[in-house]
Amino acid sequence: MGECMNPRYEAYAIADATWYEPLERCKDSDSLFALGAAEPPRGWRREDHGVWRFLAPDGGGELPEQGWKIHVSATPDGAAETIETAWEVCRRLALPWKFLRSRHIVTMMNSKYANRATSGKAITVYPRTAEELHTALEELDTALGGGPGPYVLSDRRWNKGPVSVRYGAFTLMWCELPDGSRVPALRDPQGRLVPDQRRPVFTVPDWADTPRFLAEGLASGESTDNGGPLAAYRVEKALHFSNGGGVYQAQDAQGRQVVLKEARRYAGLDANGVDAVDRLRIEDDMLKRLEQLPFVPRRFDSFTSWEHSFLVMEYVAGETVTSWLGREFPLTRHRPTEAARVEFAALAVDRLEQVEACIEALHDAGVAFGDLHHRNILIRPDNTVALIDFELATPVDAVRKAALGAPGFTDTTITDPRDADLFALGCCQLAVLAPLTVLTLRNPAVVASLIDMATRSFPTVPTDFVRRMIERLALSPALRPHLPSPGAATAAPLPVPDTADLLRGISRAADTGRTDRLFPGDVHGHQPGASLGLAHGTPGVLLAQRAAGVRPAAEHVEWLVRTARQAPSDGPTGLYDGLAGAAWLLHRLGHPEAPNLIDRLIDGPMPASPGLFGGSTGIAHLFLDVGLKEEALELALRVRERIGTEGLLDRPGLMFGWSGPAVLFARCAESTGDLEWAQAAERAVRCDLRHARELDGMLEMHSSDRLLPYLGEGSAGVALAALALPAAQADSLGVERVVDGAVRAGAVEVVIQGGLFNGRAGLAYLLCHAVARAPQWREALDDHLRALALHLAPFKDAQVLHGDQLIRLSTDLATGSAGAVLTQVAAQSPGSCLLPGAHPVCEVDLG
Repeated sequence: MGECMNPRYEAYAIADATWYEPLERCKDSDSLFALGAAEPPRGWRREDHGVWRFLAPDGGGELPEQGWKIHVSATPDGAAETIETAWEVCRRLALPWKFLRSRHIVTMMNSKYANRATSGKAITVYPRTAEELHTALEELDTALGGGPGPYVLSDRRWNKGPVSVRYGAFTLMWCELPDGSRVPALRDPQGRLVPDQRRPVFTVPDWADTPRFLAEGLASGESTDNGGPLAAYRVEKALHFSNGGGVYQAQDAQGRQVVLKEARRYAGLDANGVDAVDRLRIEDDMLKRLEQLPFVPRRFDSFTSWEHSFLVMEYVAGETVTSWLGREFPLTRHRPTEAARVEFAALAVDRLEQVEACIEALHDAGVAFGDLHHRNILIRPDNTVALIDFELATPVDAVRKAALGAPGFTDTTITDPRDADLFALGCCQLAVLAPLTVLTLRNPAVVASLIDMATRSFPTVPTDFVRRMIERLALSPALRPHLPSPGAATAAPLPVPDTADLLRGISRAADTGRTDRLFPGDVHGHQPGASLGLAHGTPGVLLAQRAAGVRPAAEHVEWLVRTARQAPSDGPTGLYDGLAGAAWLLHRLGHPEAPNLIDRLIDGPMPASPGLFGGSTGIAHLFLDVGLKEEALELALRVRERIGTEGLLDRPGLMFGWSGPAVLFARCAESTGDLEWAQAAERAVRCDLRHARELDGMLEMHSSDRLLPYLGEGSAGVALAALALPAAQADSLGVERVVDGAVRAGAVEVVIQGGLFNGRAGLAYLLCHAVARAPQWREALDDHLRALALHLAPFKDAQVLHGDQLIRLSTDLATGSAGAVLTQVAAQSPGSCLLPGAHPVCEVDLG
């Protein structure tokens, strides 16, 4: 709880209303640029690379792997003309180049939550020599210099822009980091692949060959008006970044603590094309207009420094409601006391009633806030509240045109700004007691269960508070039919989701006509090779189907076989992220293609990571399953030699920590009878336990700057590894204490996500194994199984689980319906070992 949405997920929520899809799949046929829609000119060939159209002259030879490339930025209004002008230059110079295919894509690539490192680029030109680079820069600058376009943060601007340069890869190459993640790469002078640092700051590798004319310009630096008004402020830390600019805590010349809010010209666009500078101007005007209100930050100054606009305002000490909930919300704790519930409810009501008064005062002043949600409400040290971020504020008598808004706190069908604020207030009131309002976007009926959770869990909340909350929620036409009437009986208990419904939803979502994926899932499923892994690809879904007694469809198995055969040699090979997942599934099915894939794994390079998700541990499990014991032990020995290496597998849990290898070592101990393997298994679990934190009997893992109880990353995964230990090592470790603490951390009422790796299904999966040892946990398991219904949404004639971040659905194993199905099957036979690599054996019969 309490974390902001990952911007990467927002980028995958543009193209489709139901599934996480890459931007290239958006419907933009009505805004295609003419050059991209027509046949390529004679003597040129065209290739489509995602959202890019690539044009190269015939007979021009292959591009070098890397070098200095040129970018040209553009605004949506000017992009068509900029592309045509650049084409004239590239055609005359016979230079390979690419451009974004449509006005809609240009807008999205410059949007508020676009990737800051790549945003702004509308054109990329690939000079093959230093001479071509110099000529192209000069000619493009002559044709386009000084034109409008956002600054490309990863580049050095050429003269006044919109032309810029950066050293990077021309062809897509990959390298693997120690944690197993794969990132775009460059080749260093020794021929090694190293990360191509795509950060929102200009950098050049030390070994890059820089032409003299360019080196002179780089050495002279770039004027950013450092002596201007910005120099009067000492920035102390960054509070937030978006593509529109940063928000910084600073100190002014008088020693006051202030907030500097930065806006980049032409960047941070919303759906109406309004950029960050225009929104900052709105906020500036609103702070002036509302300066008499005590809950509004005081406005001190505004200025332009270099090309960026800044607003200087009062620094309001305190924390957001989001942060407060993340630390204090009692329903994320095991069996919170009545006193804790009463105390929290009193604070929640007091703070939200203050917000209610704030909104009323704003409306009396003629202003609608426009963006009310928990991250924009600050709780001061004296327990009074303040509102921050007025960039979407509007007059109350305007017509609302929603272009930005926090999911779960806005309804785009509400056009009256006053009503929109009141609806958002109702959502804030509900979400402070049942923080899952985002689920109502796709399943409005769930609002009744959330209100029931809030009133049942916090019975001391005044009935008038609940009444006002419901009245405000009723401003949404979608929610209105599902809201309880005053004095109505509590909602009926949630039923355990029907496994058949979930399986039907998975089947309805399959698309055999696609080559990138068969079943829709998480954003990580769109990474190269992920469709072959158990986590986000086809094998994980087929595993869950078979565990539930459904034989995978022949066309789905054939899709997997065909895709695995075509997998590139440099793709991921792990059990959960790549080729080994397909090999494992096809081996279990007895498919004749499995030996071919296993041979490819044996002959190819092993992944750098020793972990389970994408590393050697998962492949060693596969080798043991297919009878390649010698190869498996050799791999496992390499992993064993790295136990405890600093900076390696430092995300404790089953998938990304040492708990995954611990299960492998336990399996090796069972297979060989060698005590060293058993001891290694215990050492590996202890490595993860170094991150353990205990509170009120709950055991969680400190990872990724949070305390996590989950399976993939967190204490549930560590507990499964502890359960896998041989008896002597389990006793030495104190396995009962570890499992009991992890189960308590997971046996809670509110879990934000529903998935297997990072959510409720994974906590329930651990409980399935705890129940086999301690039947008293059966009630907690049943509670989780019923509560999975909160995370479902209707899809055609079935249901599908909300994916991670909750703004789209997912069917995959790690985050979606397949993981929920696997947990439901495990609950029917507590102790069943169904998840590969989580137990010394996997009991799913796929034959």
